[in-house]
Amino acid sequence: MEAAVNSLEAMFQVAESDLDNIQSVLEYETMKGIPGELSQEENPLALIQQLSVMKSRYRTLCEWLDRISAEQQESMRSISATLNKTLRLVQKIQQHAGIETLPLSEEQQLAMQQLKC
Repeated sequence: MEAAVNSLEAMFQVAESDLDNIQSVLEYETMKGIPGELSQEENPLALIQQLSVMKSRYRTLCEWLDRISAEQQESMRSISATLNKTLRLVQKIQQHAGIETLPLSEEQQLAMQQLKC
């Protein structure tokens, strides 16, 4: 799984490098052939520069999402561990108190399996 992720990351890096090269060529070619009196909306060079800003914002959002995803996974692990400890503690208390423990329902068993995953 990790190898596939690394391969995808490498492909995205190559694609990003290719896009940077294309952008540089377009900027150069556009500067050679554009009359000076075009408005901001009509100027392809201005549009290309806006594209660069958007690409930077996209990278920042991707980094934020990666951090959020990692923190979410850590939170889920912590919650799962806490719930497992609580369940074991409740079972010990029930055994100590001599309370008969009923078997888990299908729904409860499914929930336990999901917590352990």
